[in-house]
Formats: sequence, C-alpha cells, structure tokens
Amino acid sequence: MNKVLATLALVCVVVAPAVMAKPRPLTVAVDVGHYLDAPGATSAYGVTEFTYNSKLADVLTERLLAAGYTVRLIGDDGQSKDLQKRAKAAEGADVFVSLHHDSTQPQFIQEWEVDGQKQKYSDRTHGFSVFVSKINPQYTKSLACAKALGAQMKTQGFEVNVSHAEKIEGESREWVDQADGVYAADFVVLRATTMPALLLESGVIVNRDEAKTLDQITTRNKIADAVIAAIGDCMKK
Repeated sequence: MNKVLATLALVCVVVAPAVMAKPRPLTVAVDVGHYLDAPGATSAYGVTEFTYNSKLADVLTERLLAAGYTVRLIGDDGQSKDLQKRAKAAEGADVFVSLHHDSTQPQFIQEWEVDGQKQKYSDRTHGFSVFVSKINPQYTKSLACAKALGAQMKTQGFEVNVSHAEKIEGESREWVDQADGVYAADFVVLRATTMPALLLESGVIVNRDEAKTLDQITTRNKIADAVIAAIGDCMKK
C-alpha cells in the first residue's frame, strides 16, 4: 500500500503544472527637480519651475501607479537640497527620471508686464530635451531610455529643443542623439545614480506660449504617457 501511495505522489509531482512566479513591478524613481529655496527657472507668467515640476510629478506618479509600476517620489517636499542624497534615495529603483522645465540664456531674456507685474520672457527657444551622463554606470541603458523618451515625446507632438547645442556661452552641449533630442551632461543626479537615469526638460517656460501649454493637464498627461511608454520600451526588453 505504501508503494502505491508513493507512486501516486510521484506522478502528481511530475504532472502538476508549474506555478510561475509573478514578476515584480518595475520601480521608477521620480525626481522633482529643484526645491523651494532654489526653485529653478521662473515662467513668463511668474510661476516657478519647481511648481511646474511638482504638478508634472503628481500626474506622472498617478499614471505610473495605474499602469502597475511602483513609484519612489524624490524631492516632492521641496526640501531636498542635497543632490547626492537624491541619488542615494533612488537606490534600488530600476530607472531614475528627473523632471524639469527649461529656460534660456540671460542674454535672450526680455521684460514684459503681466497683471501689473514685470516678468521675464524669451520666445526664442522652445521644445523638450533629454539628458544622460556618460559617467552613469548604466550609460548604455540610460541612452536607450532617453532615446525612447525623445521618440515618444515627438509622437505626442512635442518638438526637440536644439538651443543647448548652440556654440554660445552657457550652452555648447554635446548631442548624443539629435533626432530624439538627447544631450550628454554630467548633472549630479545622473552621474551619481547607479541605475539607468535620465533628465527631462519638458519644455521652455520662459516662452510665453509654451509656458501656457505646459501648465495644462492635457499636456502633462501627454508627457506622462511619453515617459511610461518609453520606460516600457527600454526597460521591459
């Protein structure tokens, strides 16, 4: 009788379907660029870049969670002054995305009046750009993600900002992939992170038209869609 039971148990082990472990969701570190004491650029309408970055991070976080990702939000409290600590806070994430909005060089800035207040603007440049660091230990993967993001931004109707490659003071950035708007830059949050890392300048907020467009929820949703699609393209292969 014991031999019969042993045989049946063996058969059950052999024919039982294998139980596949569910893959863990990817963790995306979403870095809110700048902080309250140094809020970055100021839009043509007097709104800080940190405000733009925070609102975009909120939308992106919500959309990432809905898509099944795990999100690690960094710098959302406006107190993260130490950029090295931002990189450390991202440890263990699968990919790092730093959210920013762009300005232009001081020599191109003009003044105008908005609601009785003097503000600064420049309509000379517009568009998005993506930055990666060649020092990042996963530069190849970072570049793949950056190119994917640039391609997705273009699919969503955004144009590449070519001004960072101009041979002028404050610019002269190195193109890595001009078609998809990818530049090389050794920003701390890119070079100090250990996972694939990219920095997105979503658009130019000193540009009067673009500042308005970037402040719309429909635009933030498009940017979030581009980021999520790019992560899917480059991280799940």
